[in-house]
Amino acid sequence: MRLTLFALCLTLAACSGSTKPVPAPEAAAPPASGVGASNDIGFAPVSPIRSDEVNHTDAHVDGLIATLTTLVSKQADATKWQKDAEIHFWRLQNRLERGRLSADQESRVVTAIDEMAAARPDAKAYLDHRKWMVQHLAVGKAAPEIVGKDFDDAEFTLSETLGKVTLVVFTGEWCGPCRSEYPYQRLMLELYKDKPFAIVGINSDAKLDVARKGKVDSRLPYRSWWDGYAAKNTDGPIATAWGVIGWPTMYLLDKEGVIRFAGLRHEDLLKAVSQLMAEKATE
Repeated sequence: MRLTLFALCLTLAACSGSTKPVPAPEAAAPPASGVGASNDIGFAPVSPIRSDEVNHTDAHVDGLIATLTTLVSKQADATKWQKDAEIHFWRLQNRLERGRLSADQESRVVTAIDEMAAARPDAKAYLDHRKWMVQHLAVGKAAPEIVGKDFDDAEFTLSETLGKVTLVVFTGEWCGPCRSEYPYQRLMLELYKDKPFAIVGINSDAKLDVARKGKVDSRLPYRSWWDGYAAKNTDGPIATAWGVIGWPTMYLLDKEGVIRFAGLRHEDLLKAVSQLMAEKATE
């Protein structure tokens, strides 16, 4: 798909009045077997609402908890439980990030995970991390700090972008859906080149030379951490800390470093960036 700057600008202009972006497709997840796999995901289809306002009903959250509990209980083999649970938790997170949880709703999700950890002490470390994700990677939360080295081996941090609307992108040249985002990223960099806006990448390519060449060939000069040096390139420390198992994964932060949107793609992401940039301009 070739997208011209003019065509994308028209799209953005047509949508600039909207403050509630519509859903983007789910990121590509690794294959899973058993209940919860691609032909039997267990959860109901994702909500058509993505907003940074509180919009989850208590009944919806309770239903998600009940579905998760049922799905993870189906695997009796403790040696396989965590592998099977991972895709279910990923789908839970994908649904929770479509809105902002109330404090009580967050507490109910955390309590459910604590109960799972009590029943499965062998998986406590994994479940503690899933709980941390609910508490720290949800819409309305301050984004966790990222510290790492860029493609030139220079250290930088996510907090360096405070004061700017910032798009955090987990990406890689190996990932087709990630590359489909490049025209939109180029457009955003052009539209906001003289404004307080930034994109930062977490690159999961196994070879640094591939990551470097991809940035040059794609004309995307934004700074990126190289996270693909683990034994398995998608298990880098930053992706692992943020619980990423589907690429691309994207978080949009406001100027205070607060997560305002997660998982948006293409035109919906353009709308959300436009919304946050407009908020900043009116302050």
